[in-house]
This record gives sequence, C-alpha cells and structure tokens, in this order.
Amino acid sequence: MQTAEQLFAALSQIYGRTWSNEVEQLLLRPPGDGVRQSYIDALDALADTDFQADMLPLAIVDEQSVACVCLNNRDDLRRGRVVRMFRTDVDSEWQGALLDTDPLLYVASLDEELNARAAGLRRVLDQIGPAYERSHLEKEKRPRDFVVRPVRIACQNVIVALGAIAHDASFDGLSVPAWQTCEVSHVATHEANRALAALTLCDAFQSGGTMEIRFDRKARIIHKGHSLDFPGHPEKVVPASLRRFGRTVGISLGRDDPAAISPREARDLFLAITPMPDGLRGRVTDAVHSRGIAPERICFLLLSQIWREIEMDYLLATTGRAASILSGGADWTDRFARQAESEICRGAMTIGMLFRRLNAADNATGGSEVVSVVEDRSKGIDWELRPEIAAVTLTCLDPSAPVPWTFGTTGVDTLTVFPRSVISADVLREIVDADVPGESAILIPADTEVPHKVPSPVRVLRCPDRLADIDKSIEDRLLKSRISRG
Repeated sequence: MQTAEQLFAALSQIYGRTWSNEVEQLLLRPPGDGVRQSYIDALDALADTDFQADMLPLAIVDEQSVACVCLNNRDDLRRGRVVRMFRTDVDSEWQGALLDTDPLLYVASLDEELNARAAGLRRVLDQIGPAYERSHLEKEKRPRDFVVRPVRIACQNVIVALGAIAHDASFDGLSVPAWQTCEVSHVATHEANRALAALTLCDAFQSGGTMEIRFDRKARIIHKGHSLDFPGHPEKVVPASLRRFGRTVGISLGRDDPAAISPREARDLFLAITPMPDGLRGRVTDAVHSRGIAPERICFLLLSQIWREIEMDYLLATTGRAASILSGGADWTDRFARQAESEICRGAMTIGMLFRRLNAADNATGGSEVVSVVEDRSKGIDWELRPEIAAVTLTCLDPSAPVPWTFGTTGVDTLTVFPRSVISADVLREIVDADVPGESAILIPADTEVPHKVPSPVRVLRCPDRLADIDKSIEDRLLKSRISRG
C-alpha cells in the first residue's frame, strides 16, 4: 500500500514526463495549455456512475471505461491502485476491477505494450498466421510441439488476444515470439490476459518441459517459401500486459529473469488464474504441500475440464489415492487399487453430473415458442464436502423445482448426496445415522439394484448412465490424465 507522499510522487513523474504518442492519446492530464485530454472530461463522463470523489481519472481504457487511481483507502480499495470504471451500467462485480497496483507502473507498462503492438500484430497476422495456415491447416496436418503455432482468442467476434507459441528443446521450455492482448468493453478486466496465460501454461504443461516460458528466443517459420527468423518477442522481455496482470493476482513475473517466466513463477501463476472455490483451493494447497501432487497437473486437469471443480474437490477430500488417480490411475495389474480408485471416481463422476444438472439454467424456449435458447448460465448452487462420510451437501437449490432423477418428488433448498455404486444394509444405515443438513439422498447408477427397502427420509437419485457407461467414461479420463503430460 502506498503512502500519500509516494502516490503524489508517482503522479508527478507521470505528468512530468512526455510519453509516446500512443500513450499520450490515452493519458488524462491535469487541465492546461497544450493538454490533449484532461481528466475533467472523464469526470463529466463518469458523473452518473459509481465514481467516487477520491478517484482520479488517469487514462482511457476503451470507449466505455477509464482507468482511475484510488487516492484514499476505502472498502476493499487501497491508495495507489488503478481500477477500471465504466461509464455505462454494468454489474457491480465488474465496476472498479483492478487494472494495476501502481499508477506509474501502469502507464509505463502501457508505453512498453503500445510501442511493440504494431510489430506484434504484423508478426501474427501477416507472417505467422498465414505461414501456419499454408503449412498445416490447408494440409489438415497436426503440428508438432516445436512448430510455431498462432493463437487467437475472440469474444463476440472481437479478437482480444493474439499470440504464438512453440516448444524449444534448447532449454526444454516454451518459447513465445508473440503476445498481444487488449481490453474491450464487453469483456471482463484482464480476461484476455488470463485466457491467453491459461492457454500458454496448459501448452507448457502438455509439452512436457520444465514450465519455463521465454520471450527472447529465436523462432523460425517458413514464410512465402523462405525462412524467416524472429529474435524473440518484440518487447524482448515478459510482455508488459502480462506483467501488469501478474501484479493484480499477486505474482511478480520476470523477477528471476526479465525475459522469462521461471518454472516457479509459472506454477504460481497457474494456480492464481485457475478458477476454484475457496474450499477447493484450500484442498489443492494441502495436496500440493502434503501429498506431493504437482500444482500444474491439478490446474491443467481443471482448465481442460478432464475433472470438473466439484469432481476434483470430491477426489481430494475423500481418498488418499488422489495422486494416483490424477496421474492416470494405478497399474492395471493392481486389482485392489484399481477397484478402490474406481469406486471413488464413480462418486466424483455422478456427483459432477448431478451438480451440472441442478446448476444449469437452461431457458428451454427463451421466451419464444419457436427458438430454443441455451446460454452459458448457472443458478449459483454451492457445495460442501463431507469427507468423513464421502458425501456432498448442495445448497441454494430451487425449492420450487423438482429434484432431478427422481419420480415426482418435490424440491428442497438443501440436499446432502451420498454417491454410491452399490446399495447394502450398511450403506443405508450409514446414511440414516449421518447428521447432515437438509434431506439425504443416495446417488446410484441407472442399473444398480435396490435389494433393501430404502427408509422414507432418504431419496434415491438414479443417474441416467449405467455403471458400465460410467466406468468407460472414467477410463477415458484416466487415459487423458496419463497422456496429458508429454
């Protein structure tokens, strides 16, 4: 946190320096002669928003938002932080999102980023992209890890990130000759950086290297029939936009080597950008420090959705064999271990299916009798693991909606689910005796027999998939876990 004196010193350096033309077009200076744009104009534009009097407009982010400096400590904001304020009506979750931790670092990073942007765009759009299309896309040929591959990320037909990556055997890591991101009004703050960083880190994991990512290594492509060499990223260091994003999540990138993300920094960044509920994040931290599970493996499995968040939480909470499962499972000759792992995986699979079914907000008709609208929305259902009884408590359910996979039962707001593949008297007794919130339910595959009478307080949720189908899906996930690391 900055003191008032440090903040004003940083602002004095910003306003006392002549920046590049690209930055001067965005920078909001104090009003005066020769000033292109003053912060007075931004204050007028932000008058009808949640803008506070103790914020100073610093620079234009896009046509709908402005970067502002916090002048005082207030709520969760701290003096000196740079936040993004929208002049349009946006959800409170996105208003005031953190852009950087220091105004001078923010403006300086804009200067570095924009000075290299033209060269970076030309490199991806005019050289690497067309060369890759001719050498691989037109031939429907899958690239090897060492091939320079272009990356393009778009949202609603707007490109927000461009990059290029290749595995480099000279240091057994990933080389990045191009990295360009931007902020746009309809995308969350730093989401382009987060998405491109996630894709880059996943590729670094899959390539089987050390997780080191360098931005200063030579890369070669065949462009118009001739070899074309790139002497590293145009900035020759970890890109300014990526370092800026790293600061917002508490990771200092390029500290060990300005031109590279070290393996330690890569693992820290991987953990920081992988979405996890607080409970799962705590279990992941424990698994990394106590069980020796590599954090990059967990992050890759979550981001690639080989195992979903609630499934990963169930695996880490209910079994000591999580490390084996996440690495692809025990050897097929170890029958006892395979059976134990299969039972845990069945529970994780079925609870994951149930959670997605409950949490999905599918507007079947979208208000129309003709068109069916399916959007990426959720109801916000929460879960809590109960490791001692291998159960999951689901909360914030819709009481007016029937519980799925049952026959005509009324809804509840809290449900504790016991995923099991076999029903026995002991299993039923365990469920009845368990002191859990809400109603209890046993979750079983479609073809599981119920030889015993289920007590009336316990619901039976019958998954649509048969046991053989579930086991087949488990084997597919275990195979992906085994071969995901090159």
